[in-house]
Amino acid sequence: MNHLAVTSILTVVAHIIWFASMTERKYPIKKTVLLYGLYAIFFTVWAILAYSLLGKDSPYVIPFSFVGTILPAILLFLYTSSDSFSKKIFLIVTYANLFCIIICLSILICDGLFPDLSIVKQMYIRSLVRILLNVPAVLLYLWFARPYMRTVPGDRKRTWYSISLVSFLFLTVFATLINFLMRDGHTVEQIILFITTMMIYCAVLWIVFGTIQHMNAEVKMELITQNVQYLQGQLAMAKEHASTAKAMRHDFRHHMQNIDLLLKQQKPQEAIHYIEEFIQSLDAASQIDFCPHITVNAILNNFYNQAQKEGIAISITADTPEHITIADMDFVAILSNLLENAVNGCIECGSRDEITVNLRMKKEKLVIVCSNPCKTDLVIENDIIKPKGTGIESILMAIDKYDGNIRYQMEDGILTACVILNC
Repeated sequence: MNHLAVTSILTVVAHIIWFASMTERKYPIKKTVLLYGLYAIFFTVWAILAYSLLGKDSPYVIPFSFVGTILPAILLFLYTSSDSFSKKIFLIVTYANLFCIIICLSILICDGLFPDLSIVKQMYIRSLVRILLNVPAVLLYLWFARPYMRTVPGDRKRTWYSISLVSFLFLTVFATLINFLMRDGHTVEQIILFITTMMIYCAVLWIVFGTIQHMNAEVKMELITQNVQYLQGQLAMAKEHASTAKAMRHDFRHHMQNIDLLLKQQKPQEAIHYIEEFIQSLDAASQIDFCPHITVNAILNNFYNQAQKEGIAISITADTPEHITIADMDFVAILSNLLENAVNGCIECGSRDEITVNLRMKKEKLVIVCSNPCKTDLVIENDIIKPKGTGIESILMAIDKYDGNIRYQMEDGILTACVILNC
C-alpha cells in the first residue's frame, strides 16, 4: 500500500504539472494552488480506495481509478483556465493522446525489460516509467509548444473544433491500442501498428502546429494593423496641430495689431480680455501633457480629442513615468483598446456621461482603471466581457506578458475595467 500511495502521489503530481502548464490562469495564484491541492488529495484517496475495495488484481481497478480521477481533473482545468472552451477542448484531447502514448510506451518498455514480473510489480514499474516519461514531455511542451499556444486567442472556434476532432479520432486509436496491449500483451503486429500510428500522429501534429502558427501570425497582423491605425490617427492629429500653428503664426501679426490698437485707445480691460481669449485659443490647440511617457501621453491625447469630437466628457489622470518596462506596442494593445471600447460603449448606449481614466504606479505595478457608461445587457463572466472580441483578446495577450490581470465589473450602468501590470 505504501508503494501504491507513492505512485499515486507521483501520478497526480504529473497530472497537476501538465494541467497547470496548459492553464491560462483565471483566478489568483492562491486560489488556483488551493484547488489543485484539493484535487491532489482527492486523486490519492480515490486511487487508494479503488485498489483497496476492488483488489489489486481486479480488471476494473484501473478503469475505475482512471475515470474517477481524470474526469475531475478535466473539470478543474475547464474551471480554472481563462481560455475559450474550444481551445481548452483541444488541449484536453491532445493531452489525452499524449497520456495514451506514454501508457503504450510504458507497457512496451516494461514488458521488454521486465517480462517475468508479477502483476502487482508490473503495475508499479509501469507507473514509474510512465511518470519518468512525462518529464521530457512536459519540458518539450514548455519550451516549444506553450509559447505558441499562449499567444493564439480562442475566438477562432471553428478552427479549434476542427483540429480537436482530428485529435479525438487519434485518441480512439490509441485507446484501442492500450486495450490490446494490456489484454493480449505486445505482438509484432501491434508494435508496428503503434509505430505507424505514432508517425501519422506526429505528421498531423506538425500540420496542427502549422495551423496554430498561422493563427498566431493573423493575431500579430491584427495588432500591427491596429498600431498602423493608431499611428495614422497620430499623424492626422499632428497635421491638424501643424495647420493650426501655421494659421496662428499667420494671424499673430493681426493679433498684435489689435492689442496695440486697444492700448492706444486706452482700453486696457478690452486688451486684457483679448489677450486671455488668445491664450485660451493657444491652449485649445496644444497637446495636453497627461504624463511624462510619450506613447501613453499620445494615446491619451488621441482618445481625449476623439471623445471631445463625439461630445463625450472625459476625465484623465496619469503619472506613468517616462521610462518603464512595458513596450509601446503593448501600451497600444491595452490602453488603446480600453479607451476605444469606452468611447464605443458611450456611443452604443447613447450616453454622453463622463469617461474616467486613471493610470497610477503602485509598488512597481501599473494600475489602469477605465470607467464608462454602457448598455445594461452587457454580459460579464468570470470578470471578463462575453463574448470576447479581438480587442479584449489583444488586451489579454499583452497583459499575459507581464503576468498581469484584468477585471471587468458593472454597477448602475457603469462599466469599470481594472488592469494591473507588473513593471
